Amino acid sequence: MVRVLHVISLLEVGGAQRLVSDMLPVMAAQGAEVSVLVNRRMNNFLERKLEDAGVRILSLDVENYHHPMFLWRFVRMLRGYDVVHVHLFPYLYFGAIASLFLKCRFVYTEHSTNNRRRAHRCLRWIERIAYRQYDRVVSISDKVQDSLMRWLGASRNDGRFVVVSNGVDLHNFDVVKKESGYPVTLLMVSRFTAAKDQATVIRAMGLLDERYHVVFVGDGPTRQGCEALAASLAVGDRCHFVGEQSDIPSWIAKADIGVQSSVWEGFGLSAVELMAGGLPVIASDIEGLRQVVEDAGIIVPQGDAQALADEVMRLMADKGCYQETVERCRRRAQDYSIENTALAYLEVYERMI
Repeated sequence: MVRVLHVISLLEVGGAQRLVSDMLPVMAAQGAEVSVLVNRRMNNFLERKLEDAGVRILSLDVENYHHPMFLWRFVRMLRGYDVVHVHLFPYLYFGAIASLFLKCRFVYTEHSTNNRRRAHRCLRWIERIAYRQYDRVVSISDKVQDSLMRWLGASRNDGRFVVVSNGVDLHNFDVVKKESGYPVTLLMVSRFTAAKDQATVIRAMGLLDERYHVVFVGDGPTRQGCEALAASLAVGDRCHFVGEQSDIPSWIAKADIGVQSSVWEGFGLSAVELMAGGLPVIASDIEGLRQVVEDAGIIVPQGDAQALADEVMRLMADKGCYQETVERCRRRAQDYSIENTALAYLEVYERMI
């Protein structure tokens, strides 16, 4: 039985965190011994889901990466595992350092086509050294892998680089049905960060009439600015900010259209959930979303509020087009089950040990 420790900063609501919370229970059901190491406990629904599945959550209980004892404590907590699976920065670097002191295998998952570090070419040599310490570097889509390998200047023959697509727990969306009695409602499920660009959706609301509302599920550093933007455009009463929510299917049941207006994405995990729940999805024309949504939902230019508003009105004006888009989206979502993702990662582990 393989012993695997996943390392991620916090189990807050986000794409990487949802992958961990959905995938690890499946791995545990397959007989793997899986645990998660975090900076500190959040005591939220993601953690409860993992613990209910028998996944152990360990905490470093740190707030400051610069504490002189941090790295020593981190390396110590990785001992005794066959595989250490690292997610997100800055643990990309800490995992690379820890690999120098431990005999277990190290895996890193690349979750995005872009990040702020890549704006600084002087960091490239540090990144090359860091990624070189991992036995496998898993990208969540072909586009993510292409982008990463270009950044690192990695050889296409380097067998350490593999692709495993993200997945969602499709069983959660089997019985989602549209509830009556709500206005025409758009739904966006994302953290509030610059990469997600909720502002474009808010500007689109200013181009739609009073029948249209939007619900934003999620929280994060740009939420306050988005609330201020909605108020300044006089659409604050039609933009509903509901924070983090555990029961996404219940919000899908209240919605008519799913939207994903990101500036960049590694993989459109939220878009898959919206499609699986029976919503037609409108997404921005970027690599991580195009792979998931194109030829199923609707693609619009990134940041184009007018194009987004036009497609919303077109869908709601044509019931035939609406239903055809729903069916295409449902079929596409079936390609991305969390069971397939978990089994693919377990195969990656088994081939290393």
